[in-house]
Amino acid sequence: MHSWGSYFVHVPKNMKPLESLWQEIKQKFDKLEKTLVYGYIDFLREVARIYIEQSRRVFFRENQFVHWGEGNFGSLLIEGDEEVEAVFGDYISEIRFEPEINKKISEGYIEIKKETIEDIRYQIL
Repeated sequence: MHSWGSYFVHVPKNMKPLESLWQEIKQKFDKLEKTLVYGYIDFLREVARIYIEQSRRVFFRENQFVHWGEGNFGSLLIEGDEEVEAVFGDYISEIRFEPEINKKISEGYIEIKKETIEDIRYQIL
């Protein structure tokens, strides 16, 4: 039987630059990820703000379970009968319109008001 110590391998000195290379790339990626996430959340907030100003009900469900790359940033539910593609010229998985929003449809969502727009958020995992 092997001890855990036998699984660790000594890293030669000439391989050490790979660790610093990884740290450099990781730092760049983390910065880009923050830019992407905050940019998209700002977009969702602006969409919500526009519909709230039209006296529409808006709801948001934060994605708290998986990384945004696997499960998007959350879901925006807007009172209306529009088609997402017709409004935005593209399908946006985070946005959905419903003509009548009831408790069953809005379960798990929070209602967004002008003063709670910051509740549209995503925490980087």
